[in-house]
Amino acid sequence: MSTNRTVLLTGAAGVVGRAILREAPGRPLRLISMVRPGGSALPAEAEEQLAADLAEPRFGLDEDSYRTLVRDVDTVIHSAGLTEWGLPDERYRPVNVEGTRRVMEFAETAGATVHFMSTAFVAALSAGAPHRLSETNVTTNYVRSKLRSEQLLRDSGLPHTVFRPTNLIGDSLTGWTSRGQIVQLMSDWICRGRAPFLPVHRGNRIDVVPQDLLAKAVLRCVELDENSGEFWVTYGEEAMDMETAVEVCAKHASSLGRPLTPPPVTDPDTLDPEELRRLPPLARSYLSVLRDVSEVTRCGGGVLPTSMPELRERYGLPHIADTEAYARTLAYASAHLS
Repeated sequence: MSTNRTVLLTGAAGVVGRAILREAPGRPLRLISMVRPGGSALPAEAEEQLAADLAEPRFGLDEDSYRTLVRDVDTVIHSAGLTEWGLPDERYRPVNVEGTRRVMEFAETAGATVHFMSTAFVAALSAGAPHRLSETNVTTNYVRSKLRSEQLLRDSGLPHTVFRPTNLIGDSLTGWTSRGQIVQLMSDWICRGRAPFLPVHRGNRIDVVPQDLLAKAVLRCVELDENSGEFWVTYGEEAMDMETAVEVCAKHASSLGRPLTPPPVTDPDTLDPEELRRLPPLARSYLSVLRDVSEVTRCGGGVLPTSMPELRERYGLPHIADTEAYARTLAYASAHLS
């Protein structure tokens, strides 16, 4: 195992970046945390911070600072990116695509390995996908930007790995997260009894993964000095179905004194557009996102590809039941993110 690697972490203020910062102490790594100028403050674990901008040449640094970074860094964990869904294609290019290109230029000059954080949703755009992802799907432009970045790395010949996590939830043991994401928002809405139904295609798994498992896998990969591989950070066949996810929500709601009647699970292809239009705006919005995420999963085969067994054996990831981690995420979110 290599020791004392110097790692540049892009997107250190994001959900993945902060999860990596929490898992890094005690490991034989020097971590330089890159954040946008004027961005969010980082926790105490981020001992070395670098204000830099992926959208600018040389990350917006002066020549001496950039040269020093090139000299010192031998590994890049590239987690920076625009992750909001539903934006025009051109909004994703400056950071998600061109930012990756600048990371590659830096890595080539520094002789560094790149560990890239992609998304498991790229399965929906694979050549062998059983269904075609619609152009109007809220995730399409985001997923394409990640797919383009993967292709850039493949074409570059640089030593690199690709991690493809599904939707992230909180820490597997505590439920902690640096901020609420789509899973927490949707789950809170469901737990409050506001979902008239849940649009999910038959056979789909509800695949969510604790953020600390991703962070552990990435850091262990760095420690072992690995420079190739594609890893699907998902539960695959182990992932819960929608009925099980609703059971977890119902138990959580009950613990808060809110008895929840599980909403019915409905095939999205049978939805009546007129019925949707009659719903309150927030319900329409959430059901639309749930429908689109279900479409992404169906296009990926209903059950996402997974590397979890390999990650457990290769990198020592703990065997955490997704239902237990999901329950802890809901408890943390209700206590700290409401």
